[in-house]
Amino acid sequence: MQGFLCALRGIILSAGLATVAPTFAADGDVLVFGGTGQLGSHVVKALVLAGENVTVFVRATSNRERLKGLSVAYIIGDALKESEVEAAFKTSAFRAVVNALAGGADEGDFYNIVQEHMDRWAKKTGVKQMILHSSIGVGESMAIYPKFMLPRTGEALRQKEIAEEHLRASGLNYTIIRNGVLVPHETPATGSATLTENQMLLLPVTRADLALFTVHCLDNPECADKTYHAIDDSLPMRGGG
Repeated sequence: MQGFLCALRGIILSAGLATVAPTFAADGDVLVFGGTGQLGSHVVKALVLAGENVTVFVRATSNRERLKGLSVAYIIGDALKESEVEAAFKTSAFRAVVNALAGGADEGDFYNIVQEHMDRWAKKTGVKQMILHSSIGVGESMAIYPKFMLPRTGEALRQKEIAEEHLRASGLNYTIIRNGVLVPHETPATGSATLTENQMLLLPVTRADLALFTVHCLDNPECADKTYHAIDDSLPMRGGG
């Protein structure tokens, strides 16, 4: 895995992106939710540079500046509205879906609601794989989660636990990639990050490395039905933006 990630990292660092018009969704595309966000934009860029056709589900008000210059298709909708998620899944025969959504603190049970919508319509439309970016602090990893953070993040973690459980029970081929401490958005991939199934490990990781892990796990049977922690012991243990 490390050889693949290093090679892809080199492609990303050396690639020059020309500004191009968005394409239309096509069968076999990868559908990304949260693709304009700090993590999601890294994911979209890595997928495009790996040669994937990518469709990004966005709200009408989403700022697409981070995706400027990338040839991607867009579907406008609100993931909290199941009818709009249904319509998105029916636009094309997507083979894989990535959930990189973040936020929703003021929108009730955001994480679990949108994951249920995605799971239901992914299953109904024949999607082959769901990759969910989740958080350390869910499930048994709560034991290693910093307790002083719970007043601010505890509700989101509760929602994410429900979302993970729903995905596991959906019958979809899934990969869950949890992160715990994210360093600033612009930090490049280190190439030293790893995925572990040890849920008692909490270390920083870059969003760029999380994007590379997404590409690595796409269509990869080694990642099927796995829950990972993404960690990088080359980074200092501190929070970030």
